[in-house]
Amino acid sequence: MGDEKRRLVLIDDSEIVLAVMRSRLTEAGFEVRAVSSLRAFLNAVLDFRPHLIVTDLYMPEMTGAELTKWLRAQIQTSRTPIVICSAASEAELVEVTREVGADAYVSKEAGPDALAARLHGLCDDIVW
Repeated sequence: MGDEKRRLVLIDDSEIVLAVMRSRLTEAGFEVRAVSSLRAFLNAVLDFRPHLIVTDLYMPEMTGAELTKWLRAQIQTSRTPIVICSAASEAELVEVTREVGADAYVSKEAGPDALAARLHGLCDDIVW
């Protein structure tokens, strides 16, 4: 990988969650674009060309499940690893992840360190 940081776009409708996750993921060595709207997300994906995408499940403009399905249908993002990070139940996260073709999920209750570890694992397994 060299000196290149692993780039990710994080979308969540909570500014507090974004701030906490952005800070921890940056400390973990990621280059993070954190956004709270669908428009900002689409711009970030096009401009930033992330290695990974992290989405909340429940957002007002489009759910993380809908967003994942849409991303999988786009040529530019069809193979980009997607992680759903939500406070939903474990059973719901397992089902939604499988149904929409996300690569992984992490419960928000597990915290930002668990998300960082899962993302590094995905990078090791899929990206690099």
